[in-house]
Amino acid sequence: MASSVAMLAAMLYASTTFAYPQSIAGQTLVPGNLAVTWYQAPLAFSESSSTNATCGWAVSTGQLNTTQCYVLHTYALGLQQNEHHDCTLKVWDDVSDCSGDGSWTMHAIPSGRGTRCVETGVLDGGNFQHKSCVLTCS
Repeated sequence: MASSVAMLAAMLYASTTFAYPQSIAGQTLVPGNLAVTWYQAPLAFSESSSTNATCGWAVSTGQLNTTQCYVLHTYALGLQQNEHHDCTLKVWDDVSDCSGDGSWTMHAIPSGRGTRCVETGVLDGGNFQHKSCVLTCS
């Protein structure tokens, strides 16, 4: 029961604070944004990235813009692929501003018509687990 209450509290917190965009100056990338769905656990796949249509429990939707840095607050996200452009999502560990030489992971979002699920690993709504990401497309 206590874990159910904690999970619900984390989902409610995450649903109000998914990503804070921060401007990235001097970049011109295509396309301008991709549709995104924010997910909480449990994930239905075991790798850090998957084309499986079931990414977890959807808690919100929106757009990721290629000129912004986003602070991550959910356990996973699903990016809608673009038919004409390959994209990459770079996820930084332990930073909230898409900077530093620390640990980061690149996730390929190939062109197509499906959804690419990416596990971020943020379980606490971003309170103590700090991660950020930036989307680039070509």
